[in-house]
Amino acid sequence: MTKPWLTRHWLRVVVHGVGMALLAWLAVVYAFGLAPLPERYVMLLSGTLGLIFLTASLACTPLRWAGFARAGQVRRALGLYAFAFISIHLAVYAVAENGLDAALILRDLDERRAMLIGAAAFVLLIPLAVTSTAGWQRRLGRRWRTLHRLVYAAAVLSVWHYLWLDRDILTTPILYALIVGALLAVRFARRVWPARGGQAG
Repeated sequence: MTKPWLTRHWLRVVVHGVGMALLAWLAVVYAFGLAPLPERYVMLLSGTLGLIFLTASLACTPLRWAGFARAGQVRRALGLYAFAFISIHLAVYAVAENGLDAALILRDLDERRAMLIGAAAFVLLIPLAVTSTAGWQRRLGRRWRTLHRLVYAAAVLSVWHYLWLDRDILTTPILYALIVGALLAVRFARRVWPARGGQAG
């Protein structure tokens, strides 16, 4: 007997529910000024959420290897929510913080290394978001998997961006660095010592 749809896809429902709720919360805070500095609040929270979802997407394949097969169902959704939150983070920075003044933004990129690294991470995520569909996966074939390994570099740059932004309190950025480093180490170990009959993802 086929299991009910919700039983088979409950993790997708949870991820989309959480992702949409958080997007709605950011929109409400920004629109109605529910924080003392709503633009700053939305910019900081969206950046943090982007890093959380990006890190969670990296964890999906190791979790699948460990036997939690459903993790593979939500990897793309987590990655797309990460891109959405990081896009909001960048948009609020460019529009609310700098009024879309190209000179100010370019000066910031030149003077603050953290901003340049964050921008590089976002640029790497753009082709991943664009080619995340099944259609693009079919078109690119084996090249799709190679292209999507850019997510590793994007995650490292995102953590690096966070580390250089928080100069005084480094506990949380270092925690993200350790988690991302551990996830990349697991992937590296899998490629060097593949499990019997396994295939790296």
